[in-house]
Amino acid sequence: MRILQVIHQFPPYSSQGSEVYCYQLARHLTTADQVSVFHISNTRPRWPRRLLRGTYDGIPTFHCIDGREYARVADWPNRFLRKQFQKVLQEQRPQIVHFHNLLSLGDDLVSQARSSGAAVVYTLHDYGLICPNSLLLRSDGQLCSKQDGDFFQDCCPTLIRTSGSRIPVLAARLPPLARWRLFVNQFPHPVGKKLLNQCVGLAERWMGEPAKTDIARKRDFYFRQTRRIFQDVDLFLAPSEFLRQRYVSCGIPAEKIYHVRYGMRHFERRAHIPSDGPLRFGYIGALHAHKGLEVLLQAFEGLGDRARLHIYGSTFGSPISENHWRRISHQENSGVVVHGAYQNDKIGEILATLDAVIVPSVWFENSPLTIQEAFIGGVPVITSNQGGMAELVRDGVDGLHFRLGDANDLRNKLVSLVEDPNQLNRLRAEISEVPSIKHQTTVVRQHYEQLI
Repeated sequence: MRILQVIHQFPPYSSQGSEVYCYQLARHLTTADQVSVFHISNTRPRWPRRLLRGTYDGIPTFHCIDGREYARVADWPNRFLRKQFQKVLQEQRPQIVHFHNLLSLGDDLVSQARSSGAAVVYTLHDYGLICPNSLLLRSDGQLCSKQDGDFFQDCCPTLIRTSGSRIPVLAARLPPLARWRLFVNQFPHPVGKKLLNQCVGLAERWMGEPAKTDIARKRDFYFRQTRRIFQDVDLFLAPSEFLRQRYVSCGIPAEKIYHVRYGMRHFERRAHIPSDGPLRFGYIGALHAHKGLEVLLQAFEGLGDRARLHIYGSTFGSPISENHWRRISHQENSGVVVHGAYQNDKIGEILATLDAVIVPSVWFENSPLTIQEAFIGGVPVITSNQGGMAELVRDGVDGLHFRLGDANDLRNKLVSLVEDPNQLNRLRAEISEVPSIKHQTTVVRQHYEQLI
């Protein structure tokens, strides 16, 4: 079977959740199939634009390097990207084209794959097809409740870009105003923040405030493009039932979308290293605002003499996330230890030193790999009580739930464990087995076979 996996970025250019999953799936499929990967990145130098052919861990890769700031929420085409993807389709002649994360890839590739005669599969790693920021999290920090066919709501007018008369052609190469506004809102220094606010305000007056400009055109474009993807994809895979139900309520036919939980690369579980001091809580992952780090740090205030919080992670080069992290981490907290970025092959060693892992995301996280890695390592998880997080962690069985975004409730959970650490032994004993990537590859391949 000839299979082309398509994703925004691919190791070694990125190592976030969906990229790691795509790599593992491609790696395990290669034992019986002809698998290749098409991806883009903004690696240096970004110009000239080009398509690089290579291999990564034995997997043939097509690396499209394109320096422009395209995205699926902008209505101007990326002709260079389309041309390179068409070359790969003609060269590889895939029977299955499996899309993962379309960030910066645009909508056209799905229709191109469909037109090539291949069956099209799409794994929904987030809410990107019904939410321009992929998170169902509004710019004011409130959750978005899209649950019907009218999903042009809340932040959509702000985040969607159109090639109206106010936006010159060269603007396609620049980040959108919405991203500049996020950058300014997270800026840690008051004087610089005030100056940047004035600059962004001038740009909004010149180009039109995004939330109030070209609304009808944006609505038409967004519905037209998204519904075309709903139609052109043969099979959607949803790693959580919560996400599946949300997409069904927004228009994907229920018979076209299946709940298939992520499979994981299992690593050797290290023996838990008992602490001779305070309990050791851990945060492992990206230092993005929607990951709930601000909530976590607020919950941990004053616990430094009774517990330790170990933070492992990175901003992955995001200027917005770097501003956010500088803004929330400047206060001294004797109980917080920041370790920085880590290598994924060291995760077993890290988990062996922790008593519990905290996943405090403030969005409807789909199916966090961090939770499943913690369970593979035999570590209980404290997580928000919404979305795929709540599906993976059984409250009071193999972990604890707290109200999403509620620092006080999270603090109460932490204090309860500090005061009665024996709870952790009971939670640890009830952790169930996590599906392997090999098992999930078998399930996904069965879906491939049914399609062709």
